[in-house]
Amino acid sequence: MSDALELPFLSSSSPSFQRPIQLTGRAPMNQLPLSSSPSASPNGASQASSLPVTTTTTAAVLPISSLPPNVSIRAPTKANIHLLKRINSLLLPVSYPENFYREVLQNSESEILTRLAFYDDECVGGIRCRVETEAEYQASLEKLGLKDVVTSRVLQAISKDANKTDSIDGGLAKKKIYIMTLAVLSPYRSLSIGSHLLDYIVSTAARDPSIDADEAYAHVWVANDGALEFYRKQGFDTNSGAVVSDYYRRLEPRDARIVFRKISANSTK
Repeated sequence: MSDALELPFLSSSSPSFQRPIQLTGRAPMNQLPLSSSPSASPNGASQASSLPVTTTTTAAVLPISSLPPNVSIRAPTKANIHLLKRINSLLLPVSYPENFYREVLQNSESEILTRLAFYDDECVGGIRCRVETEAEYQASLEKLGLKDVVTSRVLQAISKDANKTDSIDGGLAKKKIYIMTLAVLSPYRSLSIGSHLLDYIVSTAARDPSIDADEAYAHVWVANDGALEFYRKQGFDTNSGAVVSDYYRRLEPRDARIVFRKISANSTK
């Protein structure tokens, strides 16, 4: 299950469908924020907000505003990983186990695909992703009860026109980037921090041969119009992906939509 967006929270995965956190399964998913009590904003105010919700369609990637000089995107370390946990605890409707954060520092792919955003020296957002093989992706569909119901529709939507593949034991296995959590404190959402975090992931996946993924995807709460609009502006298809029933336990409606975007050499900036 997941809830996240450039607002309180854009994405989050749901523990009820989580695989063992070694991150070979479907850990927390992504959506948007419901409400949050973020720390001081750039102007000293403290506030929380909820995300808007609506229908969206696929769009070209829109230009991202430059980050202010006092905003930085940093790699996870032993000294700051607890700050990502704090952000997720404040903004996401899902509680993640310690292994969810510990694994970031133990797995090179997870470390590369995790970043924290700082305003001066205060952590105000973060993103956590993982690499999935086609086999892992299909196993997660089965866990969600989609294998026999909408697998063909999901795969058509998620893998349509996919060209990039890996050769494994003589076979072909596509890799995907699963956006597990993406959240930014509401007072800082106007600074394009969420867009830069997501752009970092897509650009890295496109140019890093150790990642070599052809798509990025996330689960977004169907009522989180703000998160859906956010992903649409980042070039994600927010209409064609399958709707996963009862994905969220604490939200009403409880469904999540799969949003996805192709990754190619053109994804780099």
